Amino acid sequence: MDSIGDSLRYPMEDEDWLTTVVIGGILTLLGVFFIPILPVYGYVVKAIRERASGATQPPEFGDWGDLFVDGIKAWVIGAVYMLIPGIVAAVVVGGSLISIMTGTRAGVGAGMAGLLGGLLLSAVLSLVFGYVAVAAIVHFAVTDELSAAFDFGTLRRLALSSEYATAWLLSVVLFVGANIAVNLFNVIPFVGSLIAGVLTAFATFYVAVVATDLWASGYNAALEDGDEAESVGTAPV
Repeated sequence: MDSIGDSLRYPMEDEDWLTTVVIGGILTLLGVFFIPILPVYGYVVKAIRERASGATQPPEFGDWGDLFVDGIKAWVIGAVYMLIPGIVAAVVVGGSLISIMTGTRAGVGAGMAGLLGGLLLSAVLSLVFGYVAVAAIVHFAVTDELSAAFDFGTLRRLALSSEYATAWLLSVVLFVGANIAVNLFNVIPFVGSLIAGVLTAFATFYVAVVATDLWASGYNAALEDGDEAESVGTAPV
């Protein structure tokens, strides 16, 4: 896997990288309307696919129809994997709120305990399923097959590999770090929150491109190591 420094510079390997970041940042900023975020998802899929195939620079925005289609597929994959945490949260947290609303001391106590436990359980499940969801989207991107997102045999190998785990963890640290950094602008009176909101969109897209390098490299390293291990295990003696 590339060094973190190489990954951080990866979005700038393209001569028109600034144009790409501006387009991606604007679409991410408009992502609250849902439709604009779909080509961003599609771009991430495309970037993963090309990087895993050996590309040395990220792609530019183009072929918008393909970006929308791949973006929809990536969104569906993520939604399917996050369905279980969502159901658990709705059932446990909803039931706890009903207990709290009963008004009895026992009901409130049990409801508060259930609410806290439900929120903790939902957070853990979201983290676990989110981890696998990224692996599923990466596998789909590389193979260009929607069914690959549910190839649990390969996903198990990928998710349990230290290479992919390291790449995923680094990407999470970068996303969190970028979010913390841009939110420092909130201390500026009146316009701080506006500046932070705009910068968050552009920083998020930039880090997403960095993440495509990390994920693709981690994917290749994880599955190549697994294939080598299998070939060694089946080698004639």
